[in-house]
Amino acid sequence: MRRHTKPAVVLTTLAALTLSAFGAGAADAAGTAGGTTDSGSTSRAAADSFSWNQWNQGNQGTARVNKRIMERFTSEFLPTGDPALARKFISPDIVMHFGGRTQQGRDTYLGIIAANMKAFPDLRWTVEDMRAEGDTVAVRYTMTGTHKGPFAGVEATGRAIRAESMAFYRLAHGKIVEERAQLDMLSILQQMGAIPAA
Repeated sequence: MRRHTKPAVVLTTLAALTLSAFGAGAADAAGTAGGTTDSGSTSRAAADSFSWNQWNQGNQGTARVNKRIMERFTSEFLPTGDPALARKFISPDIVMHFGGRTQQGRDTYLGIIAANMKAFPDLRWTVEDMRAEGDTVAVRYTMTGTHKGPFAGVEATGRAIRAESMAFYRLAHGKIVEERAQLDMLSILQQMGAIPAA
C-alpha cells in the first residue's frame, strides 16, 4: 500500500524546489547585470511568484505527510503503547510539555503512556479533529476510560471518566520531536471525586 509518502522523498522534493527557486533568482540577477531592465524586472516578478508558489506547495505537502503520520500514530500507537511502534513514530529526544512541566526522551514518554494505561486499562483517545500546517499537527481528543489504578495521586475509584484534550505535535524527519498537550485535569479530578464538582 503506497498511500503514505516517505518523508525523505518530501524533503528531497523541498530541497529541489528551493534550489530551483534560488537558481531562477540567480539567472534573473545575471540578466539584469547584462543590461536588460524591463524584461529583467518582469523576470524577477515571475521568479518571485514562482518561488513563493513552489514553497507554498512544498509546505502543504509537508503538512499532508505529517498529518498522515499522526493519523497512524493515533490509530496504531496510542491504543497499544507498543514500544516498537514508539520507535517508528517518536524521536528518542522528544520534548514534552504537559501541565506546566517539561520532560524529555522517548523512554519517559513510554513511561507516561504505561502509567496512564495502568490507571485506565480501557483508556481510549478518540480524535475529534486534526489540523496540520508545516511541521506541526494539532489534535483535539476525547479521552475515556475507567479509573482502576492510581492517577494524579488518587487511588482507583472505579468511575468512568470522559475528558477533552488538545495536543500540538511538531515533527521532523517523519518523527514527533515535540508535544505540547493540555488535558482537562479539573474535569477528571471532579469525575473521580477528588474535588467537588462546581
